[in-house]
Amino acid sequence: MRSTWRIATVGLVAVALGVSACNTNTGNDPGKDSGKIDSKLVYVDDAKGPAPAIKDAKKGGIITILGDADFDRFFPYATYRGDAIMVGGQLNLRTLVNYYEEDGKLKVMGDLATTTGKGEDSCKKWTYTLRDGIKFEDGTPITSKHIADGVSLSFEELSADGPQYIQHWLKGAEGYKGLWADKKQAPGITTPDAKTIVFELNAAHCDFPLAAALPTTVPTIVEKLDPSKPETLESPISSGPYKIKSYTRGERLEFERNPNWDAATDPLRHNYPDGYVFDWTATDPAVVTKRLVADQGADKLSIQWSNVPSEALADVEKSADAQKRTLDGETVFSLFININTQRVKNVDLRRAMIYATDQKAILQIIGGEKAGTPSTTLVPPVTPGHKKFDVYPKALTGDVAKATELIGKAKAAGETLRPFKYCYRAGATRPAVAAAMKEAFAKAGLELVLTELDRTTYYTIIGKKATDCDLMPGGWGQDYPDNSTYLGVLASPEEANRDGSNNNAYLDVPEIGTKLKELGAMQDRGAAAPLYGDLEEKIFKDHAPWIPLYYDNSYSLLGSGIGGVHLSGTWGSPSLQNAYVK
Repeated sequence: MRSTWRIATVGLVAVALGVSACNTNTGNDPGKDSGKIDSKLVYVDDAKGPAPAIKDAKKGGIITILGDADFDRFFPYATYRGDAIMVGGQLNLRTLVNYYEEDGKLKVMGDLATTTGKGEDSCKKWTYTLRDGIKFEDGTPITSKHIADGVSLSFEELSADGPQYIQHWLKGAEGYKGLWADKKQAPGITTPDAKTIVFELNAAHCDFPLAAALPTTVPTIVEKLDPSKPETLESPISSGPYKIKSYTRGERLEFERNPNWDAATDPLRHNYPDGYVFDWTATDPAVVTKRLVADQGADKLSIQWSNVPSEALADVEKSADAQKRTLDGETVFSLFININTQRVKNVDLRRAMIYATDQKAILQIIGGEKAGTPSTTLVPPVTPGHKKFDVYPKALTGDVAKATELIGKAKAAGETLRPFKYCYRAGATRPAVAAAMKEAFAKAGLELVLTELDRTTYYTIIGKKATDCDLMPGGWGQDYPDNSTYLGVLASPEEANRDGSNNNAYLDVPEIGTKLKELGAMQDRGAAAPLYGDLEEKIFKDHAPWIPLYYDNSYSLLGSGIGGVHLSGTWGSPSLQNAYVK
């Protein structure tokens, strides 16, 4: 899933399992583990509501989130930014399966469903039974048809930016265009009764329960949706403890309690605060940092959604009290530059671009070591199958001599240098990062033309193979703990050839696609993991499609009046799952 490139960390986008990335959860034990344990995943198939009470938590108060960039999309089937997935999943949008983080463990539980799923036919068939008493915000009982309709809507063109796993896996769904487009439910889904939904797949996918935790399985009342007014889709009907009170895109999103949510049906969520306000007008993270360091008035009930910028680090370091209120640690994301291999065709030229990059300058812009760790790979250390390698060793400031040498080699092979179009998303530190890239490339004799794109259309523009962008900043985190959701997406030829692509290097190499399918079909995921690392290293050596920048870290502040918040190891953002006002 995508990162937002906010000051350092965002949520996008991944179900990461790095225990070191999680601060201690203040909740109680949510119950005896009855499921299998896979790595740090714990499958719990007897979870029942209500969620375990949080020590010292009480009802009341409104928590404010101060951020500089609204969610790209909040229509659940088009959502692929990690913090948007997390916020929806914790506040207003339930799915068949979901996660509960506690003390370094990630527990997978039935959410709308009673279990994580019944797999049959070697994981080619999955059956879910819905809980009793689950309702939408208007009191309508949630049925299997509502979930089937939601999955069917995820095939629509307007949902192309969202996760695509279940859509690709459903048997007979090739060529299906969506519930509105084809006026029928997606193939591969049956609903024998109001409480049962069955998925038949075209191949074995034992990780289906993890894909079912993504917003693809959010239920909806399709009769209440109007595709001719796409802006209205961004305020989806609630099935969780909160509902949307008001939403002014780019400015303010307010949640209030959902009176038709029944805690007895939900083993994962609470509704301690009266509501939440997301203030997206807090565009200067340095100002937000000073406010939260001062910790006065309403700011005591605020959460900083962007990282502390480098110019404000001293403010935090001078305050012993503020240091006690930091949310810091490794997140699930890596940040990089996609080199469009369809436009920058010479591999030596792409290698030169890697050598020319000044990672040190970029790290200084985003907040230094608190914000990121310099990277040499695409896949971050928290992802299964991460391999530590450095195909293009250089100083953090770059290697201009080596870049120049490779440019000369490219010219000798007939390459003619031209200005390269560097497209970046408006806002935050992105303009400064773009300027740093332009300056570094100029030292090696490469010219960048900087092109700022509107933050709401950035992914649409760069998500088409015909884009005229040569270089595009990217950030990614795994959708769930398997490298098939990292390298398996960003290097996939199939992904390169669809609108809404996340393979923005447009690496379209059949041999890589064949290998990815081979690895994806391996039943022993532990054995598959290191093979992904080997493949990634080979891709860097042979194709050089990405410029590694840094592995993302989080360093933000919390007001003193808030309890129960920790840095999510799953999503890389401050978790609201157990939040309360003291």
